[in-house]
Amino acid sequence: MDGAADPAAGTFALTFASGPEAGAAFLVTSGNRTDGPWTYTTEASRTVSDRWNSVYSGGSHDLTVHGPNGFLRVFRNPGRTAGPEVTARHVGADVELTFTNKGSGTVSLKVTCGYGAEPVVVPVRPGATVRRRFDLTASRRWYDLTVTSPADAGFLRRFAGHVENGQPGVSDPAIATA
Repeated sequence: MDGAADPAAGTFALTFASGPEAGAAFLVTSGNRTDGPWTYTTEASRTVSDRWNSVYSGGSHDLTVHGPNGFLRVFRNPGRTAGPEVTARHVGADVELTFTNKGSGTVSLKVTCGYGAEPVVVPVRPGATVRRRFDLTASRRWYDLTVTSPADAGFLRRFAGHVENGQPGVSDPAIATA
């Protein structure tokens, strides 16, 4: 699942995908619009896309996507200026984040992990793409990565879920139980 802003057009696009063996259902909500929620279902090995026009939310977007097995994506940005974008994908038993910068200056993006790993700062030069892999061994293939920009308090990307690779797994170790 990917998300991408198009500041010139004032839109934000989401592309939903499922694995090769089964379809998936997704629910999208907005923190700054009242015309949702929106639901999407993909067939196995298929994708479906949609685009949100940020003119209806004052030029910003605040979308949260829920999917199967703890899948969560949050895309928040305060305005229409070109700048950083982040996508996530499963690579083996890990998660790889891809950082791009369409802005005119270098951005430093901070990645924090909900499973206790030390925060990482990723500098991204104008026009550059940087990839960082996150080892999920300690969390048993569960992840919760939040990307923020110290220069832009409104920018946030969050990627959470479980890497399914056909191997036995465990329930989310971060779920608090009494």
